[in-house]
Amino acid sequence: MAKLVHNVQKKQHRERSQTSDRAKYGLLEKKKDYRLRAADYHKKQAALKALRQKAAQYNPDEYYHAMTRKRTDDEGILITEREGESLSTQQVKLLKSQDLNYVRTMRLNESQKIEKLKNTLGFKAGGKHTVFVDNEESLESFKAEKFFDTDESMLERRENRLRLNQLETSERIMKEIEFDDKEKLDKQKLADYKLLKERMERERKLKEVEDRLETTKELMKKGAKKKLYDADGDVHFKWMNERKR
Repeated sequence: MAKLVHNVQKKQHRERSQTSDRAKYGLLEKKKDYRLRAADYHKKQAALKALRQKAAQYNPDEYYHAMTRKRTDDEGILITEREGESLSTQQVKLLKSQDLNYVRTMRLNESQKIEKLKNTLGFKAGGKHTVFVDNEESLESFKAEKFFDTDESMLERRENRLRLNQLETSERIMKEIEFDDKEKLDKQKLADYKLLKERMERERKLKEVEDRLETTKELMKKGAKKKLYDADGDVHFKWMNERKR
C-alpha cells in the first residue's frame, strides 16, 4: 500500500517582510542578501590586507622593468603612458577627409536654415527689376504703380510686392487683430532674429573649422610650399608652381 506522505500539505516557512513602521528604511534584508554583502565585504578586506602587506615589504631600491615605462605624480598616483597605434599617411588623410566632410555637411545644413529664416523674416532682396517698353512714348507714359497694380509705397520692394486687392485684404485683417496678438507676433519675430544671429555665428565658426581642416589636408600633400603672414598676423600657405608631365 502506497504511502500518502506527499499528499499531506506541508507548512510553508516564509521570511517575514518589513514592518509598516520601518517601511521608510526600504525592503528588509534577507539571508541571501546578507551573504552577498558579507562576501563582498570580506573580499575587499582581504584585498586591503594584501596591499598593506606589499607596502610593508616594499623595497624602494629594488629594480623592475616597468620603472622605465611608468612614473608617479606628486601624490604618488601611477601614471602610465598610452601606447597609441601609429597610422600611415593614407589613413590620416582618410580620417581628415571624413572630418572635413562632416563639418562641411553641418555648415551647409546651417546655411540652408539661415536662408529659410531670412525668407521667413522678409529680408530685402538685392538686384533691380527692369521693365522693357516698345517705344519712347510708352516710356514717357509708363507708371510703375499701374503696371504692377500696387501702391506707390510698395514700389521699392522687389520681393513680396502686394497688389491693390491684396493690400485691402491685408489692411482689413490687420484691423481685426488685437493688441495682444500683435505683441505675440513681435516677440516671435524677436526670437526668430535671435535664432538667426545664433545660426549665423555657428555657420561662421564651422566655416573657420572647415578652412583649417582643408589647409591641414593640403599640407599633407607633396609639393614645395611657403608660409606667409598677412597684415592681421594670420598664416597662409602658397604652393610653388610645378610643371606637369
